[in-house]
Amino acid sequence: MNGYQRTIFFTKSPLVGKYRYKDEFQIFPANLESMPKSQFQRHFPNILEYRIKEFDQVSFSSEKIESASLKELFSFTATTLTLQDRILDFLTAVSNNRFFRYKDSEGNWGMPMTKEEIDEEMNTWSSKWCMRMFHFPELPNQLRIESLTDNNIPTIVRENHKTFYTYNPSLDADTQQHIRLPDTIDELFDSYFSLSTIERNIMDGVISFLNSAIETFTMHKTLSLVAVFTSLETLMNLEFKDVSNERCEKCGQLKYSIAMKFREFLMKYIGDSQNNKKKFNSLYSLRSKIVHTGTQLRTEKLFADVPDEVQTEEYLKRAEVLQLGKLAFANWLLTKPYGVNKRRVIVKI
Repeated sequence: MNGYQRTIFFTKSPLVGKYRYKDEFQIFPANLESMPKSQFQRHFPNILEYRIKEFDQVSFSSEKIESASLKELFSFTATTLTLQDRILDFLTAVSNNRFFRYKDSEGNWGMPMTKEEIDEEMNTWSSKWCMRMFHFPELPNQLRIESLTDNNIPTIVRENHKTFYTYNPSLDADTQQHIRLPDTIDELFDSYFSLSTIERNIMDGVISFLNSAIETFTMHKTLSLVAVFTSLETLMNLEFKDVSNERCEKCGQLKYSIAMKFREFLMKYIGDSQNNKKKFNSLYSLRSKIVHTGTQLRTEKLFADVPDEVQTEEYLKRAEVLQLGKLAFANWLLTKPYGVNKRRVIVKI
C-alpha cells in the first residue's frame, strides 16, 4: 500500500501558507475549483497531502467479514485515517491552533446559509438534517495525486520557539489571525518519528490528552485542565520510569512523591527558578483539588455569575497551564538524543 493521498482538513483560523515535512506530507490552504465558500465559515478548509508506506498499513482481519475486497477497503480506510490523525493531532499538540477533520458521522440539525447576507427572509427558513461533511461534485477528481504537489504558496511564518508558546498565543480566538508555527517544527517531527515504538505509543497518549484539552478548552474548562495535567503526568511517568518507589523507613512515605516528580519534571523542561518552583507546586495543588475533591472552576458554567476579574484570572490560568503542557512536550522532544535533532539546548522560561 505505497503511494500518496490528498484529503481535506480544517482549521479555525486562516491557513495562508504551506508547511512541508520532507517527502512525507504537506499542508496548505484549499483553493480548489468550484469549492464552496462562505463568509460565515468558522471552519477553514485546507489540503493535507501525505505519503503511505508499506509498514503504515493497518490490517483488518475480522472473521465477521468474509469478503476480501471489503477487508481491503476497511484496511485502506483505517490506514489513511490513522495517518491523517497522526499528522493533524501532532500539529495541534505543538501549535496554537486546532488541525482537525470531521469524525462524527451522526449528523445534526442545521440551518443552511444559502445567502451571503443576513436579512428578514431567514425568518422563513427551516432547519434541515445535515451530514457533517465537506463535499462538492468536483472534489473526488481533485483529490487524486501521484506525489506531493508543487505550488508557489509561501511557507507558513515561523516564530521563535519560546515566544511562540509564551507570548500572546492566539489559541484560535481570532479568526483573522493567520496560523503560525514554531521555528522548531521540523526538529519536533524529526524527534517524534525517531521514537521507538514503545515511546511513540506513549507520546500518542500525550498528544491525545493535549488534543482533548484543546478541544474542550472553551466548553468544558475544568475537564480541559485535567486533560493537560494527565498529558504532563504521562510524560512524567516515562521520564521517571527507572526511579524506584522507595519508602522512608521512619514514616513510610514515598521518598520520591508524585508531587515532587511533577515539580522536578517541569523545572527540567520548563525552567528551574524559585518562582517556577512555587508556580509548579501551585499547579499540582490545583490538579489535586480538582481530581480528588471534584472542585470545578468558578467559570465552568457558560453563564457563570462571577466578577470579571475572576473570569480573566481563570482564563489566564487555563491558558497558562495549556501552554506549559505544550511547551513541556515540545521541549521534551527537542532534548531527546536520537541523532536527528540539530538543537540540543532549549530556551526555558
